[in-house]
Amino acid sequence: MTVAEWIPMATSRLEQAGIASPRLEAQLLSAHVLLVDRTYILTHPEVELNELAAETLIQRRESQEPLAYILGFREFYGRRFRVDPSVLIPRQETELLIEEALKRSPVRVLDIGTGSGCIAITLKLERPDWDVWAVDISGAALQVARENAETLGAEITFRHSDLFSGIEGEKFDLILSNPPYIGVEEPLPEEVRNHEPATALFADNHGLDIYQQLAATHRDYLTEEGT
Repeated sequence: MTVAEWIPMATSRLEQAGIASPRLEAQLLSAHVLLVDRTYILTHPEVELNELAAETLIQRRESQEPLAYILGFREFYGRRFRVDPSVLIPRQETELLIEEALKRSPVRVLDIGTGSGCIAITLKLERPDWDVWAVDISGAALQVARENAETLGAEITFRHSDLFSGIEGEKFDLILSNPPYIGVEEPLPEEVRNHEPATALFADNHGLDIYQQLAATHRDYLTEEGT
């Protein structure tokens, strides 16, 4: 089956599965099968697809597995970050946190709950003179973050830590975090609730637990002028 034949069929199936951008995702899935970019797909509709591989991918997406996990990456701030089910998929809105951080002039920065490392790595690459640390309670997530840092050429100090537990005595000019903030009882899309890591999504006390812990202890890890 050619790309030109497969994409309309895949688009229809993804649309029936409730996927918001079915044609775009069909193009991205076919590009993934061929190990090419989307532009190649658009300009070479006559190329033959491996139907078995393509069918496997479309079935995964029909089951609401996130596209980023199927492709194995997500773009963030103009860079490609590897992701797997051990890390939260980077969100475009988190780029606003990057923009705010870049307006400041810290020397030492801490990213709590780094996940894929997208925040810490982006800050280090945008501001190479900053000393950037990143912590996470998940060893699997830290492994992904370390791989992303190595691939993208960012020197980050990583620590396996539950909030501040693994960095006692350290001080930072800027502490950032995109912690779990959703109450376990709140409704979520199936592809989020059933596939992304619960520890990165949900917090007790209606989603406020981690925020409250950070508010109670973060001052002990800030420099005198830190925020």
